Amino acid sequence: MAERQKAEALFLANLEWIERSAASLCRRYGLGGDEAKDVCSWVKLKIIEDDYAPIRKFRGDSSIRTYLVVVVASLFRDYRAGHWGRWRPSAAALRAGPLAVRLETLVYRDGSTLDQAARTLRESPQPDLQKAKEMTDGELARMLAELPVRGPLRPYEAGEAPLDAIPAVSSAEERVAQQESDQTRRSVFGALERVMGRLPEEDRLILQLVYWQGLSIADVARVRSLPQKPLYRRIERILGQLRRELPAEGVQQEQLREFLGELTP
Repeated sequence: MAERQKAEALFLANLEWIERSAASLCRRYGLGGDEAKDVCSWVKLKIIEDDYAPIRKFRGDSSIRTYLVVVVASLFRDYRAGHWGRWRPSAAALRAGPLAVRLETLVYRDGSTLDQAARTLRESPQPDLQKAKEMTDGELARMLAELPVRGPLRPYEAGEAPLDAIPAVSSAEERVAQQESDQTRRSVFGALERVMGRLPEEDRLILQLVYWQGLSIADVARVRSLPQKPLYRRIERILGQLRRELPAEGVQQEQLREFLGELTP
């Protein structure tokens, strides 16, 4: 009983952090509105289940916040697999390389338009996606055309209303706000790319595997042949460097929380 009470206290003390981490992942993968709320609720429920089992597994190898970020990322991956299905890149995309794999994923798994996918690719700080910045939309379209057409895993509900009765997705004011948000996002991710470029290569890869690819710490340790326990402290150190250096690149604290919520204190 005492262990459960301690876990519950940690959960309540870090509830806002858990919600921010889940919300940031939703933004990254294009989820909003009720779906984002559902994800957040589902993540919190999974943490609470079995007397806060994920929190009771915490052994102090890192800060509780770093640990919870990894827990939330792992749960988000489970949610996505359970609700959208398991996704595997096509053989053609694997042969073409990481850029083709990510383009295929954005379009056919996440339901992005080509324009949205191109913007996401060009804003990405991942080194193996930097080629996208030099490619035109036409070149990306040709790359996509060489990949097999796949139906989206993510469910879409058409409803009963005729198409002409469905309201427009956004007003002019919302489009202006979105453009401003996109500009800020490009600025923030440009700063992140510069800071990550100063990290040692393996530190940069570890960060990408955990926060962009959604791998668990155990998976990263296995893939990189590293001892698992020290990885928590190592990730905490890497995040600390990002937090210290990003403001010097002109990124304000509010922007850090908005676009990189799970990476910030």
